[in-house]
Amino acid sequence: MLGWQRSLDHTIEFALSSSEGERRTDKVILEMPMSKDSPIRTMIVGLGRIGWQHHIKAAAESPHFEVTAAVDTLAERRDEAEATYGCATFETLEEGLTSGLAELAVICTRSLDHCEHTVKSLEAGLHAFVEKPAAMSAEEMDRMIAAAQKAGLVVTVNQSARRSPDLRFIREVIDSGALGNVFWIRRSALCFYRRHDWQMSKEYGGGILGNAGVHLIDQILRLADAPVFDVWGDVKHTGASSGDADDFARASIRTTDGRLLEVLTTYTCMFDQPGWLVAGSTGTLTIERPQTDQAKSHAVLKYFDPKKAPQRPVEGPVPVDRLYRHPEELPWITWEGQPVPKRDFPDWYEALYRAIRYGEEPLVTPESARQTLWVIDQVRDKSQWKY
Repeated sequence: MLGWQRSLDHTIEFALSSSEGERRTDKVILEMPMSKDSPIRTMIVGLGRIGWQHHIKAAAESPHFEVTAAVDTLAERRDEAEATYGCATFETLEEGLTSGLAELAVICTRSLDHCEHTVKSLEAGLHAFVEKPAAMSAEEMDRMIAAAQKAGLVVTVNQSARRSPDLRFIREVIDSGALGNVFWIRRSALCFYRRHDWQMSKEYGGGILGNAGVHLIDQILRLADAPVFDVWGDVKHTGASSGDADDFARASIRTTDGRLLEVLTTYTCMFDQPGWLVAGSTGTLTIERPQTDQAKSHAVLKYFDPKKAPQRPVEGPVPVDRLYRHPEELPWITWEGQPVPKRDFPDWYEALYRAIRYGEEPLVTPESARQTLWVIDQVRDKSQWKY
């Protein structure tokens, strides 16, 4: 058998060759019930780093998904997918969409292509699971949301950093009230890495803001307990990395309740800061994540119970004893260790299955992904360094 194709009416066409080399096509009608228990026939679009190392494996290993197709422009990658997963492969997305082999497209192409590839998949009748960044702008995300609504299909985004134990631990600490009024949260990810792949080219939608930055901004927005009030930002190409895309990004997000959320990330800084700093009126939390082993996060939480603290009235206009700072003893409580949240995070592909088959809300709603992209739009707009 030289090739095969499943059409939308659930038939399979086998292209056979005789001993004389003459080709013929036989169409076989198969019963293919599409019950809620049926595995979701999945096409991986883009077999690069994330597509090959994560998504095709995750889909193939899940009992709820069946990898039936893959798309990549490189023949050697298509051959590898056929040999490893036994799926059909296509050079272009259009060929994959017209094959009728899939009901879900997992979009793992370059950032610049995400919107076009997602919209085309939705218009062809496929649900879409998109790698981050979901799009290059909130406006592009609006196109994707509109296409999904029109088709009555699911579109969701692999904002995988939401499952971070650090983030979920912080959320639990804030919700506990131990830190009092949380007014400032800073998220940092610094390293020195002279990056030189496509992610450093504006032509392909590269840049640290849309790569690491989209994760960090999406994370910190999960810790906003009020709407965003305004955004300031700065991005630049420092000159250490190759290409012309940004390798430094900073965002400052103020919410309507006065909380300041800050993100700082760059490939051009040898010395790191704590990955997280959360400051409140009754305590502070920091989490350090070593660059060499990011699985070894270490948290330090120091706080006090204001009900057990002595009163601290304002002393008036005349400094007592001419002192600049009056010492005091507070009932500090200190805890340190690995930040382990109390609740597990759902499996991404299990949640995707339930969103498609049972209409449950996906782990990442397209509206929440749009908010992250809108903040990124504001950061780029406020920056002196323009695209």
